[in-house]
Amino acid sequence: MAEINVMGFGFNEVEAVTGAKTLDLTDCGVVQNITATATITLPATSAKYNFIIRVGAEGITVTISPNANDKIAGHTATNTGAGTDNKDLILTSAPAGSFVQLQGDGTDGYTITRLSVPSGLSFEA
Repeated sequence: MAEINVMGFGFNEVEAVTGAKTLDLTDCGVVQNITATATITLPATSAKYNFIIRVGAEGITVTISPNANDKIAGHTATNTGAGTDNKDLILTSAPAGSFVQLQGDGTDGYTITRLSVPSGLSFEA
């Protein structure tokens, strides 16, 4: 499998993603390098899950969609930190190389544990 150097992580396995994808346990620890506009669907939360989603091309939109009963929490600038069930994290025209790392908690959803997105980050209203 190919590798990519993600800022501060060193080299990680990488999978090129060119369309919609639902993540699962086998995607943990593998950088999902999104190279075309796509929706990435997170599985129902589990404390086992840790995902890295990277913008791999300029000018694309990457939508990260949690399970309907889960939230994405942790980025206080745009989401009050607590998150809201079933609200997408959207990267719109974020620079290539931008990424987000998400950790499942097994109860409420996912927490942003690492974020490198200088522009183009929003949560679904």
